[in-house]
Amino acid sequence: MDSEALVRDLRNDLADHMRRRRTLRELPWGQLERRPGPGRWSVLEVCEHLNVLGGHYLRHLRKAYADPYARFVRASTHEPGRWSGLLTRTMLPQKDGSIPMRVRTLWLFEPRQAPAKRPGALDDLLGQVETFQAVLDQAVQRCFEGPRITSTLVPVIRFKAPDAFRFTIAHQGRHLLRIDRTLEALGAPFTVTWARTA
Repeated sequence: MDSEALVRDLRNDLADHMRRRRTLRELPWGQLERRPGPGRWSVLEVCEHLNVLGGHYLRHLRKAYADPYARFVRASTHEPGRWSGLLTRTMLPQKDGSIPMRVRTLWLFEPRQAPAKRPGALDDLLGQVETFQAVLDQAVQRCFEGPRITSTLVPVIRFKAPDAFRFTIAHQGRHLLRIDRTLEALGAPFTVTWARTA
């Protein structure tokens, strides 16, 4: 895939995620913390999940691109890794809003049960998107194709740096759909607009 087009798509997705998350602030707090049913997450719990999983990739990407000794390669195209390409495709929502493959959340990335954490979950998520935008800009300056990042799904799999961005942003898009469906179940429709093909 063309590297410039990939970066443009990632930037567009991050900008859309930021816009959609800011819109969540306009909703009543009660709708954000209410679960739509037994065993289902509230909007704030989804935000917590995104903070935990996204935080893993963000920490490693920041470290990689801040390292003055890390080696980077300038390339006009990006060839996704075999496993990272497959895992990213399983995360991506389809244009019709469907999810191609259900993935069970590992206990490590389940939302924490401490209610005191929840009020900051949305703000933390907005900050995380801003930081992803900044790290992506840094990545582009340093040639984008950088060190490998350990996967959260299968630790023996290490993503190429661009694939770590792709996977995390696809995961965010997947959970924006989950937020929409949660709000709809609570009687507060939130229109799905995000869908990107692999």
